[in-house]
Amino acid sequence: IISRSFILIILAIFSCSGSKINDNINGGFESNYDGDNPDGWSANNLPLTRKYVKLSVDNSTAHTGDKSILISISDHHPKATTVYNWVRRVDGLKEGEIHELQGWVKTEKVISSPFIEVQFWNSSQTIGTASTAQGYLITGTKNWQRVNTIFSVPNGTSKVLIRAGISSSRNNGGKVLFDDIQIQNVK
Repeated sequence: IISRSFILIILAIFSCSGSKINDNINGGFESNYDGDNPDGWSANNLPLTRKYVKLSVDNSTAHTGDKSILISISDHHPKATTVYNWVRRVDGLKEGEIHELQGWVKTEKVISSPFIEVQFWNSSQTIGTASTAQGYLITGTKNWQRVNTIFSVPNGTSKVLIRAGISSSRNNGGKVLFDDIQIQNVK
């Protein structure tokens, strides 16, 4: 008869067997900062709508650690739809490899769900994406929710980007925070 403790130890070992890709992606947003941005991340704070949105590091709320990233849309945002996001390049992923993108999302008064995704680019255009938007509908005001998606790196990929974002559509007065974003090998 196998003891209950032995089974728990074996489960713990196998559940931790996935290795993180590029531990330097700063998905916890705790590392050095470049101006207002977490190290390695940039915000698409667009000039025409800058006064209607705040993209910043949040030092008061985090899933783990002390920091997360925030997108807060003004009550007065124009009706034209704009997608706001934080972006980071990821190196070290190889064609054909299978990975899991995961992260944590916290929302306040959102109607259109936020997303975390990977984009695959060749030398001139996007050739694919994998997004948490298909598997998770996080609306309203929700505490930290784990989101993930499994993906394979397509042939012809020369650049991989992570995006964490939300559309302004129907999200006036809404806010989203992201934390602990990471990519792990699946096989």
